Amino acid sequence: MTLYKVFQAGSAFLYVVRVAILVYCVLSWFRPRNNLFLWLETFIRPFVAPFRRLSVWLMSRTRMPLDFSCWFAIIGLSIVERLWWWLYRLLRLIG
Repeated sequence: MTLYKVFQAGSAFLYVVRVAILVYCVLSWFRPRNNLFLWLETFIRPFVAPFRRLSVWLMSRTRMPLDFSCWFAIIGLSIVERLWWWLYRLLRLIG
């Protein structure tokens, strides 16, 4: 397996996680607590959990009852993907 394929697979995984977070958000508005929703909640929890504290802090400061943790997680995953490809380019230059 080439280095490019490994990085492409990692990027595809990050994309799947971002889409899962978006689907979870949409389901939470319309059909919460069905089987797909519960499975997605279990799948995305490790990616969203680090941003829960920031979201709670923001909700207490702004007094808005909106949970921004999924939005923060999507932004964080996008940054990780950019760094992921930056690492790939760096490894190609070194190797």
